[in-house]
Amino acid sequence: MRRLFLALALTMTTGTASAATLRVATTALPGSFGNPYRFTNVPHIFTFASLYDGLTRIDAKGELQPWLALSWTQQSPTVWRLTLRPNVTFSNGAPFNADAVVNVVDYLTGAGRDRELIAREVGLKSARKIDDLTVELTAEAPAPFLPRVLPYLYMVEPGAWKALGPEGFAKAPVGTGPFRVTRMAANRWDLAAVPTSWRAPKVEAMSYLVAPDAGARAQAVLANQADIALQIGPGEVDTIESGGGRSATWPLSSIWGIHFHIADGKNAALKDRRVREALNLAVDRDTIIAQLLKGASVPAREPATRNAFGYNPDLPPIPYDPARAKALLTEAGYPNGFKFVVQAVNGSAPADGEVFQKVAADLSRIGVTMEIRIIPVPQLIRAVVEGQWDGDAFGLAISAEPTIDAIRPMNQFSCLNPHPWYCDQSVMPLIGEAAVESDPKKALDLRRKVMAHYRNDYPSLYLYEQMRFVGLRPNVRGFVETNGFIALDKITLDK
Repeated sequence: MRRLFLALALTMTTGTASAATLRVATTALPGSFGNPYRFTNVPHIFTFASLYDGLTRIDAKGELQPWLALSWTQQSPTVWRLTLRPNVTFSNGAPFNADAVVNVVDYLTGAGRDRELIAREVGLKSARKIDDLTVELTAEAPAPFLPRVLPYLYMVEPGAWKALGPEGFAKAPVGTGPFRVTRMAANRWDLAAVPTSWRAPKVEAMSYLVAPDAGARAQAVLANQADIALQIGPGEVDTIESGGGRSATWPLSSIWGIHFHIADGKNAALKDRRVREALNLAVDRDTIIAQLLKGASVPAREPATRNAFGYNPDLPPIPYDPARAKALLTEAGYPNGFKFVVQAVNGSAPADGEVFQKVAADLSRIGVTMEIRIIPVPQLIRAVVEGQWDGDAFGLAISAEPTIDAIRPMNQFSCLNPHPWYCDQSVMPLIGEAAVESDPKKALDLRRKVMAHYRNDYPSLYLYEQMRFVGLRPNVRGFVETNGFIALDKITLDK
């Protein structure tokens, strides 16, 4: 009934668009509206891909590709020189050039340093214009892999940014992407095509429509109220396909897991490593994947996926061993188990609600009660960024996108986070060395050591490598997603 209500609500607010309007149903829109520097990852990366471009991209094979920057060379351990793409304009007609890059870096190293997550991701110190199409970026520390984080360095139009300020610009964003915003609300954005964009779209307009429930997004596709349903589960795929629609599935460079509040948590049991290992041993990952995810994944054994630079293949699988789990709990002083609260979003990842329920059922067999408290996506995002938690654990992807670098998630999952849920100072030197090591073999070895630490200390309940399911109306053509970025300029709608 709840799903039906949400689907009807979505139907009532969208109406029937023309065939030239692409309608995308998603879980949430950015709380920062059009400010692209506050958040990373999904669902925000979907939205920002329509408005902005970064300087580089990572392709499906994990290879670095040109984007707004055509080439790059390292001048010193901390300095990279970039040659920019010529003849690119913003949606208001202003030219894209080195001034735009300097403007962004000046903000992220000044007023935006403490408030914007992207500032920590890129770790820049300054930018210097050489000429209109050449710019130098200086990092705060040796940055041998800096170009791999530049997909997130979205370019905003300097004139509009300076005239409106960050908050004003967020309500009237101007980028180099294929669309521009015409209307913004908390549950819907309407956008118009930018024919002059260097990657001009093939549709005239598009809309992002919010439906937090995956079932509602699937029903919207079936009811011709949306053309694309993002972040649905296998059940919704079956529903869409049985109704004549299509689907797409692909693996992601992220691990789905439940993460324990250790650094700032009040649950004494979760602070004991033996307890955290017991929780990992008590979960039957193979059954979760087979029964809830169409067999489309593999169990996680560390914070990195198999395709990430730094994945440690020497770490053994985490076995399903309830007897050993029970023995560890007894050894830790919890022979009768204990209770903890996990804050969870329902409908933002494939079958996430069912997965949480299955994990809770598995843990109950060793005497542990996992209370699931459902929260909306915006609340989860605020908690991650601001540290405002009410539970003992939470569900979230450990994502290496778009860099496909295993060290990238450590910006959040370590003491580097201003509001850490896990902070072990003993591993920080390794993380620091891995981030600045320029020799590929040494850099790989350091990352694998970091992965081994996180595996052996069990700060998370590692579940499985994530995958993404998307539902499509039969007339949608050209849908491609790579490391979170949707090629919206390639999509067409058949009549």
